[in-house]
Amino acid sequence: MGTTGCAVLIFQSYEYVTYIGETYKHVIWLSTMPRETSSGSAHPEPKQVLANRGSRLPRAERREQLIDVARGVFATRGFDATALEDVAEKAGISRPILYSHFGDKQGLFEAVIDREIANVEAVITESLAEPGEPRELVERGIRAFFTYVRDHPDGHAVLIRDAPLHVSGVGLGVMLDGLAKNITSVIEAGARALDIDASPAPVFAHALIGVGAHVGRWWSEHPEISLDDVTALTTGFLWNGLGGIIEQG
Repeated sequence: MGTTGCAVLIFQSYEYVTYIGETYKHVIWLSTMPRETSSGSAHPEPKQVLANRGSRLPRAERREQLIDVARGVFATRGFDATALEDVAEKAGISRPILYSHFGDKQGLFEAVIDREIANVEAVITESLAEPGEPRELVERGIRAFFTYVRDHPDGHAVLIRDAPLHVSGVGLGVMLDGLAKNITSVIEAGARALDIDASPAPVFAHALIGVGAHVGRWWSEHPEISLDDVTALTTGFLWNGLGGIIEQG
């Protein structure tokens, strides 16, 4: 072997290196460590590695990939405990690439939050796009948000835990304001259709958002409650009010 203390095994184009009890694969190909065949001649790099070295993702695609990875790391470790080295290692890239896309950890975190905000707003706005009875629209919006909570636990985690503390001026405030405007418009349209006063619509809209956000946070830790049940219970509470539910009860 060309290097003392290492055992090299070539098997179906894979190279495994064992060093002090640890086995490594592929990464050794990217080092400067000399590799020789039994005859002493240099062992050529596999074509697969050369292809990987030469391949470059488009910048926008790379950015989305890094945001995906960072979302998971932030969700697991939290903002304060996450270092750019953690994200770079998980993504399999060097830290300067992260700097080139996001500047610093704050910039990376805000990119994660911005995308999650857009995702939440998109699913709720889409759920309200088709006309319907006012209660039906409320239920659709609540279900859409809870579906997001269920299907995107990492995104929801960074929104509810770290975003309020580490995103200045924008972040959740932008999301909530945008949702409030959309829901207010829906409530106002429903009120006009019923020929009733639409002026309380903004209050109702913010109440819907507040209750939905807090129930969503609780529900993310209680998956034993089904999506149908949490949607029906929350919709009933919001639509009838607590007093109406007690009277029906």
